[in-house]
Amino acid sequence: METSGGPVDAEGSGPAMSESFDSASEPEGLPPAGPPPVVPPPASPPSVPPPPMSPPPVRWEAPPEEVGPAPGFAFGGFGERLVAYIVDIVIVGLVGTLIGIVGGLVIAGGAVTGNVLAAGAGILFTVAAILVVTLAYFPYFWARSGQTPGMKMFGLRVVRDSDGGPISSGQAVLRLLGYYVSGLVFYLGYIWIFFDKRKRGWHDLIASTVVVKRR
Repeated sequence: METSGGPVDAEGSGPAMSESFDSASEPEGLPPAGPPPVVPPPASPPSVPPPPMSPPPVRWEAPPEEVGPAPGFAFGGFGERLVAYIVDIVIVGLVGTLIGIVGGLVIAGGAVTGNVLAAGAGILFTVAAILVVTLAYFPYFWARSGQTPGMKMFGLRVVRDSDGGPISSGQAVLRLLGYYVSGLVFYLGYIWIFFDKRKRGWHDLIASTVVVKRR
């Protein structure tokens, strides 16, 4: 093909046009595309040493509660309580012996005269009187004044463990029952007085009582 300007190579126009198209499609003045820049990880803040541990706060504590009785009193010791108990047992035995003698005379008089009713009454009287004296002796004195005759010799007194007041009749009966419980297992209930801070035996713990004496 010929033009006025001269011959044109049709086959040669292809690559030239392609190069010119490629150069026209790329914007001028921009760098060639490449991989995205690598962003370094943020630097970790400098390590700060932990503050020194402060000592725990000191809490105010009340002094330990006193286990002693009221001023002017002391707890009754084991030895004097034992002797007082022996004195009371002797008294109970003497009273029981007197009752037995009186009852025996009544029984003998009824047998001699043939009065069966008098003899039977003498037997019932003797048994009942001995039981009453034996069972009522300790509770009666404990509830009345807090002291049996034997305890009075040593200035001992049974009081309420909570406030030192006089004990009730119910507490006196419970304390007597506690005597039997204290001696049930090798007398451990009485030996407990040596270990208890308030010198209480099992009978005292059962009845909520304690034995004190004036200093």
